[in-house]
Amino acid sequence: MLSPFAPKPLDFLPLSFKALKNPPKLLHYVGELKHLQAPLKVAIVGTRKPNTYTQQMTATLAKELVKIGAVVASGGALGVDIIAQKNALPSTIMCAPCSLKRIYPPSNAKIIQEIAKVGLILSEYTEDFQPYRFTFLERNRLVIALSDLVIIPEAQENSGSMASARLALELNKPLFVLPQRLFESPGTNALLAQNKAKAIYSTAAFVEGLARDFGLNVPQTLPDPTEVGFLEFCQKSPSFEEAYALFGDLVLEQELLGVVKREKGRVVVQ
Repeated sequence: MLSPFAPKPLDFLPLSFKALKNPPKLLHYVGELKHLQAPLKVAIVGTRKPNTYTQQMTATLAKELVKIGAVVASGGALGVDIIAQKNALPSTIMCAPCSLKRIYPPSNAKIIQEIAKVGLILSEYTEDFQPYRFTFLERNRLVIALSDLVIIPEAQENSGSMASARLALELNKPLFVLPQRLFESPGTNALLAQNKAKAIYSTAAFVEGLARDFGLNVPQTLPDPTEVGFLEFCQKSPSFEEAYALFGDLVLEQELLGVVKREKGRVVVQ
């Protein structure tokens, strides 16, 4: 799909790209260059077919990271990438697998056009260069190199996301994943099992820790579930839909921690 963008050449190369074995020779951009100066850039990349839990947690992570002044970097791909970037707008940087005269994938055109207006899109490809299989890996290396740390919410084995994980480790980038059920995300589960990544067990604690580490605004700590009536509410065995409507991602976090569980569509206290 051809784009309406008017890309410009970037007259400098971000220092983080110079750590790559094959840094880009020239970059083109559309959008706001100010995002390159963000005090914290976080890559969020992952599967194109995320489960419901991954979709919800990716959106929450992106929103909370933006609140502390971070910028989310990704590749604009289907699934985890575009969910993260949509929820991070305008604080997001996309690295494209083709020239900026094209929009890829076309199904994400609406969000990508919004990123071009208020976020930032980078590409190392010129003219009307189309995406090829190898350019997705090349695109991913820019996303990882640009970022201070990397989050992979869900990934299959031998996937592009796992190639990104390997590069993150090579570049000594802190690597984080979501704890997933067995067999649902074998790639990230393997990273945890091999102690190559850390798990995000609490969105609030994770984001607060980053804020302190990078000298950003520390968000207000979320109240304990018992203080907001969460456990009392769950004693009534409400439907998951009812609980999520009132407490949002807190339901998923407490389920992950084993405080509550789902039985036949209802939330019950363990």
